[in-house]
Order: sequence, then structure tokens, then C-alpha cells
Amino acid sequence: MRELPHQIPFRVASRLIRRDASSIEGEFVCTADDAMPLDVMLVEAMAQFGGALVFDAQGYLSAIDDCRLARAPVAGDVVHIEVHLDASLGALHRFSGVGRIDGVEVARARFCLSALSISTTHAEA
Repeated sequence: MRELPHQIPFRVASRLIRRDASSIEGEFVCTADDAMPLDVMLVEAMAQFGGALVFDAQGYLSAIDDCRLARAPVAGDVVHIEVHLDASLGALHRFSGVGRIDGVEVARARFCLSALSISTTHAEA
């Protein structure tokens, strides 16, 4: 999990499963100890996986677009997350993410992450 820009206690992405040049898969394990509502934490986990895909250093969640939740996760759920890099323009990156519980889609979102400078990113434009 060193690939993720956040570390405990700020990391909500639980396990990295697969990563290639334009996509990443992982899991978010929902617990009763999470500091914010689990649907918010799920979107944050998507963003953290996206950050692991493109940043060498911490990035910033700069936009969330078209976020849809079919149901909020509950403590004990394991959400399988897939995030795809859709586009990059300098230090700004657009992603799409999907979250599934037991193979059933529960969340879908498009979001953007940005870096302070182009030098903190390792994604190809």
C-alpha cells in the first residue's frame, strides 16, 4: 500500500489488487470506526486509488461529477473498486470509478485530482 498517497490514519483504501498504466483495482473495507459516513468514505477511497495511479506525492481531490450511489455501504461490507484514468492535462487528471459489493454495482463517479505541480505526477498525458 506504499503506492497510495495517503497513509494511516488518513488512508481509507484498504487493499491494492491490480494496477496498470491506466487503471487500478482495490478494496475498501467498511468499518464501524470510520470517521465519516461510509458513502463519503467510499468516494474518498476511489479518489485515493486514482491518486496512487498518477501521483508520486499527494494530490488534491478537485472535482466530483455525476456521483451515483445505488446504496450506501454498511459496516462489514467489502467494496471492490475499479478506477480508470480517462484523461490528463498537465497536473489535472480525470477518472471514472465504480464500486461493487458482491459483484453488484453500488457506486459510480467521475472525479478529478490535481497536483501542486506537474513534477509530482507520473501519468502520461
